[in-house]
Amino acid sequence: MLRYFSFFCALSAIVTGQAAPDWISATQRENAFPIASRGKVASIHFASEDATVVSIAATHLAQDIEAVTGRKTELNPQKKGPKIFIGTLGQSSLIESLDLAGHIDLEQLEGRWESFLIATFPDPNSRGTTALAIVGSDRRGTAYGVYELSQAIGVSPWNWWADVPAKKSSNLWVKSGTQRFGPPSVKYRGIFINDEDWGLHPWAAHTFDPQLGDIGPKTYEKVFELLLRLKANTLWPAMHEVTKAFNSYPENKRIADDFAIVMGSSHAEPLLRNNVTEWSEPKSHFNFSTHSKEVTAYWETRVEQNAPYENIYTLGMRGIHDSGMTGASTMQDKVDALSKIFKTQRELLANHVSPDIEAVPQAFTPYKEVLEIYRAGLEVPEEVALVWPDDNHGYIRYLPNEAERKRRGGSGVYYHLSYLGSPLAYLWLCTTPPPLIWTEMNKAYQLGARNIWIANVGDIKPAEKETELFLQMAWDIDRWSLDTLPDFLETWAAREFGSQHATAIAEILDAYYQLNYQRRPEHLQWWLPHTRVRSSTLNGAETKARVQAFSELVRSTDAIGKALPSDAQDAFFQLVAYPVKASAYANLRYFHAEQHSRNFNQNPLAAREHAARSREADAQVIALTRHYNQELAGGKWRRMMSEEPADAMWRSYRASPIPLPSEAMARSKKETIIPTSDLSFLPNPSQETFIAIEAEAVSGKRDLDSVRWDTVPGLGRIGDSVLAGPPDAATIPLGEPSPYLEYEFEIHESGDYNLQAELIPSFPLNGQSELRFAFSIDDGDPQLMSVARTVNDNAWKQAVLTAQVTVNASGTLRLDDGKHLLRLYFVDPGVSIDRIFLTRGEPSNSFFGPRD
Repeated sequence: MLRYFSFFCALSAIVTGQAAPDWISATQRENAFPIASRGKVASIHFASEDATVVSIAATHLAQDIEAVTGRKTELNPQKKGPKIFIGTLGQSSLIESLDLAGHIDLEQLEGRWESFLIATFPDPNSRGTTALAIVGSDRRGTAYGVYELSQAIGVSPWNWWADVPAKKSSNLWVKSGTQRFGPPSVKYRGIFINDEDWGLHPWAAHTFDPQLGDIGPKTYEKVFELLLRLKANTLWPAMHEVTKAFNSYPENKRIADDFAIVMGSSHAEPLLRNNVTEWSEPKSHFNFSTHSKEVTAYWETRVEQNAPYENIYTLGMRGIHDSGMTGASTMQDKVDALSKIFKTQRELLANHVSPDIEAVPQAFTPYKEVLEIYRAGLEVPEEVALVWPDDNHGYIRYLPNEAERKRRGGSGVYYHLSYLGSPLAYLWLCTTPPPLIWTEMNKAYQLGARNIWIANVGDIKPAEKETELFLQMAWDIDRWSLDTLPDFLETWAAREFGSQHATAIAEILDAYYQLNYQRRPEHLQWWLPHTRVRSSTLNGAETKARVQAFSELVRSTDAIGKALPSDAQDAFFQLVAYPVKASAYANLRYFHAEQHSRNFNQNPLAAREHAARSREADAQVIALTRHYNQELAGGKWRRMMSEEPADAMWRSYRASPIPLPSEAMARSKKETIIPTSDLSFLPNPSQETFIAIEAEAVSGKRDLDSVRWDTVPGLGRIGDSVLAGPPDAATIPLGEPSPYLEYEFEIHESGDYNLQAELIPSFPLNGQSELRFAFSIDDGDPQLMSVARTVNDNAWKQAVLTAQVTVNASGTLRLDDGKHLLRLYFVDPGVSIDRIFLTRGEPSNSFFGPRD
């Protein structure tokens, strides 16, 4: 339990995190280019015939330079002085006229996808002066280059969406030479705006664009700019019934094209059709088996309308919304129906988009029940990308096998950072830890999912950090590794809030993720909807430690907030303080209310103290959310934030409101406050004897070439975990040489022991249905341990809520008192082990101890 508090020791540390990349400087260097110097700023030049997105990005760059330097720059002026030339290779007469061949190698850009360079060169129109060129291989590459420069000089991608202030500097110099970027690791990278009923839509409809009263062109323009600043290129637009379909506003698709954004649609919206608001026929007619002409005409209209623009066309068919396809009863019927649907949809694409059907981006997402149809023998056309979904809670269900990795269409991933569905929704705060995102997406990339990555980000806010990591990996998969992953939050915090506070903020966020990985704030109930109400599994000591950890987290967050300058307060509240403190108070509210009930008969004074604290925590959640919605950034984000559950809709997927103790049951303001250290927390821990081993605490290990166990820092309910890899490694049968981890332990009482392991609830690779590894004790033979993994059963639901899968060794182990050696052997790749337990007798059911 002491690990709860380990992060606080570093809160006063100062780091030297870089404020800008090494090719940007506030001081002059030899042959450097002056963006701003001696009170003057460079002008920006681009060709009128270049893509619209180039002029958009150039305009934003001018605004960004002014935000940093305080001085306005001009676009395409006819005057002397330092110049920034922006253009797309083969599309800009301006770039062609500069005669860059003798100074910059442009050949490496030719034919590359979304690549760019930023380079200094002698200005041909002004002898003895240096100019700067931003050249892209295509229109998005050019735009990315412009926004790369904006970020390098001190403008965060979240400057508008999270009110991160620009870093002020009166002098800015670009180092002499060429900086090259791209091509991206993943071809199509983007987000899905979803479940927008309680955040993005009310904000857009009532605050940002009340004249329209919807998520429309004005809102999407801001979304598109954010995507470009994050080097993303794809959007699945909002599609709930509360929002009109994206294509209901013709301007939407034109603005998307202006920003060079590729439009797609979710797994339930074939051929860019939002069935929830666009299907006007009776719902029973959305059935290809009985009404194929109506359905085909409905699809054809959209394909004709959107054919001139860049799109990824979703193939297949499900129900009107997120439900199964109608009109087919048996599994073979479903396979046959989807095969016919594929044929019809691709004929539409060939007729209206391009007769070269292989050149048309197409995707098929085997989501939920559709994965079983795919596994039943559905043949997807070779050039169609297979987009593999997670289980809606951050664990990818299936990844391509060797044959699927050879498909021309490649593979992708549909990943959730927010979700409305079983077993319980998480729509309020984003608590998916970066190490989990890294582990799952790195695994996907290594297994060939490199064509399309889409993250379901809910309302975008407050999933800023997690969205950025997802998209950074999609742009450059090598940027973050097991060695550098612990630096992600500190690097992010240094960019947003300065290096002085970066370590402290990263430590706070590390603790935030680990505490909430143990149980999401939206999942603070220990029963599923429509089942018997149950108390939590935390004993008194575990509850007290959790309460103290969250309380200290609040104090540390407040201390950092007070140390930041006034212009950083709004950003800090959105990106750090609100999610950290709201999750903390949600936990304090729940556990103090529970402790009120547990102490009610045994310790009435303690019960009254817990009641008061629960009510105070509830008031804090309300106050924080009110500030977000009414006062933050002058009311800019009014109606954006809704605490979960926000209302009584979708009750079967949402936690119940916490019944607070009444005011009469609570300690009054006149009564003495009982310190937490003296406060009763029940029940008392059991006297069960067990040995707990953190999986990363190895005493020895053996690797076999590249096959090995690696430590994943920060992924675990307490501490780290170990991961069997690489993902494409072959199964190693028992009895063959295998990588292993060693753990020395000592017991003080001879007898029969049970061995239990807690795993990260990921899914098997290599086409297996089970997570498998092996163990041995001392000189014993390796014994297999395995656990089946599927979705929608009770085991999966509990795994999602507790962030663990428990597996027990068969039989008991006879151990003498003294020292012993445990080995864990590699059998299949992809297995993540968090902790190991040795227990006497039947294990108890507690939050951190062994499970039944």
